[in-house]
Amino acid sequence: MGFKSKETTYEPLVSDEARFSQSSDSLESQEGKPMLGRSFQRTSSRLTSWVKAGGAVLAVINTILLISIIVVLSLSQHEKECSEIQCAAKTSYYSPLLEEDSGAIEYETRRFQGALEHQSIYKGTPNKELDAAWVELTHMNNSGVSGDVIDRIGKSRIAVKYPESKGGQYDVGVEVFHHMHCLNIIRQYTYKEYYFRAENRPKSFTDPEPIIRAHIDHCIEMLREALLCHGDVGIITYNWVHPWGIYPDFSTQHKCRRLDKIVAWADKHALPVEDPEPDENTVWLKGPPQ
Repeated sequence: MGFKSKETTYEPLVSDEARFSQSSDSLESQEGKPMLGRSFQRTSSRLTSWVKAGGAVLAVINTILLISIIVVLSLSQHEKECSEIQCAAKTSYYSPLLEEDSGAIEYETRRFQGALEHQSIYKGTPNKELDAAWVELTHMNNSGVSGDVIDRIGKSRIAVKYPESKGGQYDVGVEVFHHMHCLNIIRQYTYKEYYFRAENRPKSFTDPEPIIRAHIDHCIEMLREALLCHGDVGIITYNWVHPWGIYPDFSTQHKCRRLDKIVAWADKHALPVEDPEPDENTVWLKGPPQ
């Protein structure tokens, strides 16, 4: 009997058609892999570009915000650094002396001379030289201001005013001079034996005693108000001193407004020597203003 060859003995496990089909599938599968890879690479590249672009935008925004914060802080710091007259205006009620161009506000550092034994032209036994020094401090000549100033300080325009022929300004005084007048009259009252003599008697002491007493009490009250209003927060130290023990040191440093500048403003705006006269437009009050 004849033998069949191997080629005819063994049947192919997979047909040529199936093999071809598998080969085609395999080819498509193999071709698909690099295509998916390329697609993924393209997407990854785009995301990287967007991330880089977003980072750049955020960096720009952060830079802008940082610059804005620096500018705001700089401006706010600049606002805090006010001039002396601007700072004075912020802590004072309105006055024409606080205007930028007034020239009335200038500060100096001054050491108070608080020792009991300190000699001053303003203290001690009364004499003509001492009285002249106090008269200079009180500087009682009044100054003139416009109606706008009267409005800004919350007063009525029925206040005393000079006629237009004499400038048409309102008659005003600067409070520091009234404070000095008050302190002086209290000082004088403590030396009654001197100032109640006819040759030394000031005008304030020509009134009846009850009026003088009321004047003194008024001055004490006004100085109390002024001292508490300004509320000096300077620091007083103490020393051990024989034979008293603990003893206060009243010779302290202060930053003070220069009085000569205020006097210069008052002189620059001085009114005529003669007081104004009432006219048909004058409004008379029934009693002193309260």
